[in-house]
Parts: sequence; C-alpha cells; structure tokens
Amino acid sequence: MKKLVRLVISILVLVGLASGSYWLYTSRVAAADSSASDGTYTQIVDVTQGSLSSTLSEVGSLEAVQSADVAFTDMSGTAKLQSLDVHTGQEVTAGQVLATIDPAPYQQALDQAKSDLQTAEQALADLQTPPTALAIAQADVAVAAAEQNLEQAKADLADLTSPDLTSLQQAVTSAQDALDVLNLQAKLTERDSLAKSERDLTYTVAWYQLHISQLQELVSEHKANLEQMENITSDQDNLAQAQADLARAQAERELNRQAQAAQLAEDQAALKEAQQALADAKAGGDALALAQAQQAVREAEVSLEAAQESRAELDAGADSTDLAAAQAEVDQYKLAVSDAEAALADTQLVAPFDGTVLDVNVSEGDPIGSSTTILTVANLDSFEVVAAVDETTIRQVSQGQKATITFDAYPAQTFQGEVLSVPLQGTLQGDVTVYDVPLSLEGADGLNLLVGMTANVEIQVGEVSDAVLVPTMALQRANGGYVVEVPNTSDPSGEPETVPVQIGLSNGTYTQIVKGLNAGDKVIVPLDTSSSNSSNSQRSSGIFSGLFHFMGR
Repeated sequence: MKKLVRLVISILVLVGLASGSYWLYTSRVAAADSSASDGTYTQIVDVTQGSLSSTLSEVGSLEAVQSADVAFTDMSGTAKLQSLDVHTGQEVTAGQVLATIDPAPYQQALDQAKSDLQTAEQALADLQTPPTALAIAQADVAVAAAEQNLEQAKADLADLTSPDLTSLQQAVTSAQDALDVLNLQAKLTERDSLAKSERDLTYTVAWYQLHISQLQELVSEHKANLEQMENITSDQDNLAQAQADLARAQAERELNRQAQAAQLAEDQAALKEAQQALADAKAGGDALALAQAQQAVREAEVSLEAAQESRAELDAGADSTDLAAAQAEVDQYKLAVSDAEAALADTQLVAPFDGTVLDVNVSEGDPIGSSTTILTVANLDSFEVVAAVDETTIRQVSQGQKATITFDAYPAQTFQGEVLSVPLQGTLQGDVTVYDVPLSLEGADGLNLLVGMTANVEIQVGEVSDAVLVPTMALQRANGGYVVEVPNTSDPSGEPETVPVQIGLSNGTYTQIVKGLNAGDKVIVPLDTSSSNSSNSQRSSGIFSGLFHFMGR
C-alpha cells in the first residue's frame, strides 16, 4: 500500500514538472513576439565573437595517382590489332610491349622519307660545293660554242637579207662546168683502155669457145690426134681464165658507170640548187627561209645568254635564296624522317610506367583507330581521391586546403588529405558543371584499396578566429547584399532598424560579419513557430499520454 502511495506521488510530481515546463515554454514564446499568432516570431540575440570553420561535404572516388588510357595515338586511319600480349590484372613494367599493329606501311613511309632526305641533302651539298676546274672549263666551252652558233646564225641571216649575186652566179657557173666535165669524162670512158680490154677479152672468149667446139667434134668422129686431144684441156683452162678476166673488166666498167651516174646526179642537184639560190636572191629571198634564219638567231642568242649566266653563277657561287630553300627542304625532310621513325616505333604499344592492367577494351584482329583506347594501366602503389565539386562551390576550394576522408568500404576509419590542385575546366553532368578536384590520401597504407571505391570528403574551406558571429538566420538578402535587423535603440517599441553588413565565412549555422556589426550588438532572428509549436504540443501531449498510460498500468 505504501509503495502504491509513493508511486502515485511520483507520478503527480512528474505531471506537475511537465505542466510547469510547458507553461514556461509557451510563456516565453508569447513574450518573445506578439506576432506569434501568424506563425512567426522573433528573438533578440547577442552578436558574439569566436572561432569559425567551414567545410564542404563532397563525394568522390579513389583513383590511382599514375593512370593512363593507352592507345595508338599516332596511327593514321584504321588498322587491325595484330597482337595483344597482356590481360586484365597483369602487372607490367615501363617499356614492355603490350600490343602491336602491322609495321609494314610505316616502314615503307620511313624508307621514302629517308630517300627524300638523301636527295635534298645531296642538292644542298651541290650548292655548297665550289665549282671544279673541269666544270669551269666546260662552261667556257659552252659559252664559246654558243657564240660561234650565234655568229653562224647571223651570217646565214645576212646571206638571206643581203645576197651576193656575183657569188651566186659564179656558183651556178661552177656547177654547170662541173656537170659538163663529168659528161665529157663519161664519153671518154667508152674509149679508154678498159673498154678496149673488155672488147679484146670478149673476142678471146669467143675464139676459145669455137676452137674447143671444133676439137670436140673431131674427137667425137675419132679423127683427132693425141696433140689435138691434149689441146682441148689447155684451151678449156684458157677459156676459163679469159671469162674470169672479162667478168672482172665488165664489173669495173659497171662500177665506173655507177660512180659517174651518182656524181652526175650530185652535180645536177648542185647546179639546180645554185640556180634556185640565184633565182631566190634575185626575187628578194624566200620568206620561210628568212623567218627560219631569224628564229635561229634568236635561239642562238638565248642559248648564249644561258651559257653566260651559268658561267657567271660558277664565279658568284650559290645564291643565298637557293641555299636557304635547299636547307629548308633538308630540315623539312629531317622532320619527316623523325615523324616516320616515331610512327614506326608507335606500331608497338608499350607500357608508359610500371603498373597493373585495369581493363582491356579490344581483342586481336579488331579494327582500331587513333582514338581507340586499347587498355588502361595504373600504378596501384600510390592513390589519390578525386572529389566531384559543382560550380556553385568550386570557388571556395583552393590548393592546400585540408580534408577529412572516409570510405564506405572502411566506415570506421578516417583519413587525412589536402587539395592538390583546382582544375580550371569542368565537365557538364546533367545541367551542372562539375570539377574533379584531386586530394592526397594519408594514413591508408596497408589497406586493400581498389580503384573506384567511393570516398566521402570533408574539405576545410576556411577557418577564422576572433570573428564577429551572428546566426545565419539573422541575414536577409537586399540590393545584392545582406542586411540584419537590430532593435530600435531610440524607441524600443518602434520598428526594428535595418543595418547592411558584409559577410565572410559561414558554416551554415553561424556566419562571420566582416563589416557592419561589433561583438555585443543585438540582432533580431526571425523564427518559424508554426512547425515548432505543433511539434512542442505533440511532444507535451506525448508526455502526458505516456504518463497516463503509465498510471493506467
């Protein structure tokens, strides 16, 4: 019974305390502002002074400090992947061949570039080499020959424009005389010793033929004696010799006749040419021949000028412009050779550093281009955290700021780091530009960390001491800046006064006032009571219902 009494007394005490607390709370709210009936009330607080720090909470991922997407960046067009010598998870060393493409076209391009370079270097060397004595002598001979050709061309032109009729008439006369002499020689040939010898041989051949025929007839009739029979053989030998001599004489006569005929035709042509030249000269010359002679003079002049210029170039040496152009061509082909050598070397894809293959994107035989990522390699001995910071807060981040880092994979451990750099360019993700901010990672040695793990980052963007602080809820935007309301010192019951302020660092709850207020000043903080009164009523009714529930038990 005594226990029951003590229990009832305890309950009544608790009810009294709860009722008093509720009454005290509602009294303060009502005293704070008579406008609480519209759902808001104000509270006057002191401007304080103290330390303030601000952080940015961002989500990032774990990345290798040294990581690369490896591709055949210098290849032209497309090609098939000839070989792939690694797989995902394999450790590789710097310079190790990872994959290859066919080097044949690149070797061909290098050979052509070397050939072009050799030609260009030879041309430059020729310009830089002084002329030899032989080259100078040849140039002098070429000038002399060109001068002689010009003189001959001018003489031929002069003959056409100012013909020597006397000489032309003499040429006609000489040609006619030569022709007459040749005709006379032809007639005399018929009577010379060669013609007589041919007649004598003809008679001799006929005599031997008749005599042999008579002797053969006597033999056939058995009337020939021994001497006559022997004479047949000797006569036949003599006949053969006479026939041979006759043929030789006839051949010599035919040769003489042909020679005379050829000379006759030549002399006739010379006479006709001389007569035509005389006739043309008397008629004023042949227009075509005159034009040809004039053209020949011009061509001879051009040839002489070219020969003289070539000779002068030997004395003057190579032109500076030509030397510069030849040197530029050599430099150009050297660069082409260097590029071709690099392209040939790049047919072998090598590891850029010691690391581990994270991903392989292609297979042997696949068509690839210069933008095709073959594989990704990373050095898993050193990590960093890359935080995604949007464009609204990136201005608060600067190099060297400290950060606290946690991983979802290791929720109970906290690591330290700092901002390594602030990127100048971001990437558009949805409607917001996001900047990838790298941070160092300290104290994670020995953990089994994997690339891509989610990291939670708290970046210490600012910290001040002895700062003038006000609740952030006291700030109001006005005219592009901020203002606060303070009590009316001249009329406490009057309207609050508005004071413009310049803000500094903020942690969301409190904001630094750089200018406009001092520690100890009063500011008015507007509060929303509609939700807080409801929650307080519910909290009070909950207390009472709990008590009544307990009493009912």
